[in-house]
Amino acid sequence: MRQTLFSILFFCSLASAQAQSVPSSAASSAASGAKSGTATQPLVGRWAWRLQGKSCNESLTYRTDGTRSASSGQEQTQSRYEMAAIPSLLGFYRLSETVTQSNDKPDCAGDVHPAGGEPVTRFVQFSPKHDQFIVCKEESLKACYGPLKRQ
Repeated sequence: MRQTLFSILFFCSLASAQAQSVPSSAASSAASGAKSGTATQPLVGRWAWRLQGKSCNESLTYRTDGTRSASSGQEQTQSRYEMAAIPSLLGFYRLSETVTQSNDKPDCAGDVHPAGGEPVTRFVQFSPKHDQFIVCKEESLKACYGPLKRQ
């Protein structure tokens, strides 16, 4: 009985540790791998995507210091982000972003993302080579867009 309880507690604490986000300062150790992505920071780098059926481009640059700049349609934003260190058992990384600066113009989808709003949580899944990823509202493939491609 004690062995079973110990095993359950061990795996629960392991799962909890895996769900922790990478602090922005820890991301700087991935700077040398930013071009190709790394196991701990595959998001670092420049990414681009075009909304299907439209001539609107989106470009995002994720930096090792936990900041992101984005251009989408007329919109220009700066954000802070945190991404889980490892993917969930379903293969998704939890990504939380908070817009810190915005020109308050519409993006490719017609949405406006003002500065100072609440953090937005999304889930990203990378290709095996980490050269593409999709963005989803949940940890499922039901409501996603992309793929964004590494530039």
